[in-house]
Amino acid sequence: MKTILTTLNAKYIHTSLALRWLYVANRERFDISFKEYTIKEDIRKIADELLLTGSDIIGISVYIWNVNQLKELVIQLKEKRPEMIIILGGPEVMYEPEYFLHNWPVDYIIGGEGEFVLGELLNAIENNLSVDISGVSSRKQISRMIVQADLNKLAELPSPYTLEEDRESMKNRLLYFETSRGCPYQCQYCLSSLEKGVRYFPEEFIFNNLRHVIEYGVKQIKFLDRTFNLNKDHTYKVFDFLIRNYRLGLSCQFEVYADLLKDETIDYLNQHLPENYFRFEIGIQSTYEPTNIAVKRKQDFPLIAANVKKIMDGGKIDLHLDLIAGLPFETLERFIKSFNDVFRLGAKEVQLGFLKMLRGTNLRKNAVMYGYRYTEEAPYEIEYNADISAEELDRIHEAEHALEKFWNSGRFKQTMDRLTGTYYKDRYFELFDEVGQYYKNRQYPHRGYQLEDLFRYLHEFLISKGIDLFHTLRADYYGNFTRRPQGFWEDTLDKKLRKQLLYRIGQDKTFLLKHNINRKIIEKQTAIDKLSENLYLLTIFIEDNRLELKYTIDGI
Repeated sequence: MKTILTTLNAKYIHTSLALRWLYVANRERFDISFKEYTIKEDIRKIADELLLTGSDIIGISVYIWNVNQLKELVIQLKEKRPEMIIILGGPEVMYEPEYFLHNWPVDYIIGGEGEFVLGELLNAIENNLSVDISGVSSRKQISRMIVQADLNKLAELPSPYTLEEDRESMKNRLLYFETSRGCPYQCQYCLSSLEKGVRYFPEEFIFNNLRHVIEYGVKQIKFLDRTFNLNKDHTYKVFDFLIRNYRLGLSCQFEVYADLLKDETIDYLNQHLPENYFRFEIGIQSTYEPTNIAVKRKQDFPLIAANVKKIMDGGKIDLHLDLIAGLPFETLERFIKSFNDVFRLGAKEVQLGFLKMLRGTNLRKNAVMYGYRYTEEAPYEIEYNADISAEELDRIHEAEHALEKFWNSGRFKQTMDRLTGTYYKDRYFELFDEVGQYYKNRQYPHRGYQLEDLFRYLHEFLISKGIDLFHTLRADYYGNFTRRPQGFWEDTLDKKLRKQLLYRIGQDKTFLLKHNINRKIIEKQTAIDKLSENLYLLTIFIEDNRLELKYTIDGI
């Protein structure tokens, strides 16, 4: 019998490590292959393409971001080929298998790490044996077992990181890599809290595969370990290996628990790490202790803040700090304090997420206790709870849009530094809240806008507040380009006059010689803006650098 494994990734650059593990664990025994798609692709075309493979069995990996599209895919597959056997796996289905078996036209669901369980199931199906396998649910029998694979046995299989079919595309896609599985923490909103213990792959397996993917030319490695720095020795060995095998153009991303970081680790990274190589994602979620106690999240925020400062002082690691809106006991006022506490740390990115009541989590099971109302369809985002209203969450959503556009994008660095350092110092949420409400009241779009629009909208907002940062905004605008832009978000010169001015400057041989430039650079690579009656600002784009010069012109 022929089997195909598939899933829908969020983006083309993403890859599914789960499919690859399932494939390498079973390809020697079964006629099995895998094929990935994205959530943006047409479901009918995907169904037709999968049916054309002539597969008898299809295994589908289901996540919160693709569950709605995959339900449609499953329905279409069964309508066109009712005899096809469909197996589901993945975090979205494993904790409530009965729901999916009763509401989707599927045959089996695997709970947990299915690399070896899938082989048992395929063997039973092919040989018409009774399916009584731990971790496998069907309409006849529900298994509550969440299976864990033996990582030492997985390490003996052909590597999922060095498949020949991935060699060409690997350079252009994000590669997911795991050195461990499991999480020691019990955060009540997270599926990882349901796993028992942390298990590590053998060191030889880790380093051999990291060496391979680095040599293959992969550009970005995202480590899937839930708490990468849990084990100090393991963390140091991987960091040290990556530093010793550094390759220009490669970046690595880790989820770390900041209060577990030791001074010696931070000092080592600050001393030896190449720039733009490591990025740390640090989940803080809330700085309100009653909230952290309610969701069983242990953290020491003063220690986190101190460690974040040490990392930032080193200037080597990009930091991405996470917050969650809608956690128990956190009112709008208290959430604003959490936001300001975290934003004050000055990280390059602050990710503001909204609580999702994931299937299987204890927080979802105890939703009534906290007065939660959430959407029945994925991603199960909360609408309100006993401590925060729907209107207040909507307000935070608008602030989040502003945060993404004007801070996390990195396009407005000088302007944001001025605003957060002076006008809105210690009132960081207020800044993004006010921008968000300004957007909402004027019905400005969150999608389909041009870069010039963002600058225009922010300038208008600041003027409405009596703040004129036009010159700083202009510097930020030009900072988004490596070549002279075709236009400007607020033109003060018409095209004819601009051309005349640049021609005139291009004839000034003394000026050109002084700054080691030529007429062509002035006429083709220079933006000109009026500062006063006869004074102009020249922004010259030379390779990847920008040169700003002032020039006085009389008689035009």
